Amino acid sequence: MSKKRQELKNQIEILKAEARQLVEENKMTEAKNKVNEAKELKNQLDLMDELEALEAQNISGKPIGEIKDEKEQEQLYQNAFFKALKGKRLTAEDREVLEFKNSLSESTDADGGLLVPQDLQTKINEYKRSLIDLSKLATIEPVSSLTGSRVIEKIATMTPLVNITDDTADIDEMASPQFETISYTIQKYAGWLPIPNDLLKDSDQNIINYLKKWIGKKSIVTNNTLFLAILNSLSEKTFADYKAIKKALNVTLDPIHAVGAKILTNQDGFQYLDTLEDKNGRPLLKDDITQPTRKILFGKPVIVVPNSQLSTTGTTTKYAPIYVGDFKEGVIKFDRQRYEIASTNVGGTAFRKDRTELRVIEREQYKAWDSAAIVRGKIDVTAVV
Repeated sequence: MSKKRQELKNQIEILKAEARQLVEENKMTEAKNKVNEAKELKNQLDLMDELEALEAQNISGKPIGEIKDEKEQEQLYQNAFFKALKGKRLTAEDREVLEFKNSLSESTDADGGLLVPQDLQTKINEYKRSLIDLSKLATIEPVSSLTGSRVIEKIATMTPLVNITDDTADIDEMASPQFETISYTIQKYAGWLPIPNDLLKDSDQNIINYLKKWIGKKSIVTNNTLFLAILNSLSEKTFADYKAIKKALNVTLDPIHAVGAKILTNQDGFQYLDTLEDKNGRPLLKDDITQPTRKILFGKPVIVVPNSQLSTTGTTTKYAPIYVGDFKEGVIKFDRQRYEIASTNVGGTAFRKDRTELRVIEREQYKAWDSAAIVRGKIDVTAVV
C-alpha cells in the first residue's frame, strides 16, 4: 500500500503544479478542474491513511492510557511522533497517543512541541558521551516541575553525629548545621534546523541518526556555556606559576573538596601544563592509567575545553583560564531531562525554500552552590602560545 500511497502523493503534487501554472496563464476554469482532481486524490489518500490506522490499531482495543506494556506505548508514540514530524496526516489514534504522552509532563503544549521519543533521547545521550560535556562535572538534580527549591548542606560545614553514651538520656542538641535553600526556575533554550524534504522521506532510523548529532552538539555547546558562566562568576586570582596551582589544591581548597578536585583549562592552558618538567626533565603531566586519553597533574584529572568555548584573554600578555576544585560541590544543574521538537513546512522560510524547519527546546538551569569548592584562576601562557 505504501507504493500506491506514494504514487497518489506524486500525482497530487503534479496536479497542484499544473494548477498553479494555469492560474499564471489566467486559465481559471482549467485550473479549478485540476484542483478538484487533486482534492479527489487527496480524499483517496486520507481513506488509505484511515485504513492503515485501522490495520495497525492495537489488538487489545484499549485506550492508549490503559496499555500496560511500556514498550508498546513507546513504539506507538514513536510512530505517531515521526508522522507528525514528517507532516503526515494523523489519525485519531495518533493524536490520542501524542496527547497522552505529552500530558504526562508540564508545559509541553504551550510551546506546541512534542517530547522526543525514548529511542532518540537515548541515542542523543549516547552521542553526547563521546563529546566534551561539562555538565557531567556538575551535580545533576533531576526535576519534574518548572520551579522549586532544594535544601542542601555544604560538605565542608557538615557537623558530626552525636555520640550516644546513655540510651536513656536525651540526645544533645547538635551544632546548627549550615543549610542553604537553592531555588530554581527552569529556563528554555531553543534552536532551529532546516531539514531537506528528501530526508523526511527517508527511514525513521536515518532521521534519528541525523537528529541525534545535531541536537547532541547543540546541547553540549549550550550546557558547556551555562556551566562556564557559573565558573566565571567566581572571583579570579592570578597563578604565578604551576606551584600556585598546587597550593590551590593543598591549601586554598578544603581537604574534603581537594579529594574530588579536577583541573579545568582550555587548549592554551593545557599547552602550558604540557611543557612543565621536573628538575630531572620529566613531564609533570602524567598519563591517566584509568583513561589513556586523559592526563593528570598532581594526581588530579585535567579536562581540556576548546579555545572556542573557553578563550584565552589579554593582548600583549596572554592569560589562560584554569579552574581547580570539586565541581560537583560548586555547581548544580536542575535538569528537566528531555527535549521537545516541533516542525513546520509552512512557517518561517520553509514554504519558500521547499523544506521543513525543526525547532528543538531543552530545559535546565545551572546554579552556583558552594563557591569555596572551586578556585578560579588564570596563568600567563604568553611564552607557549
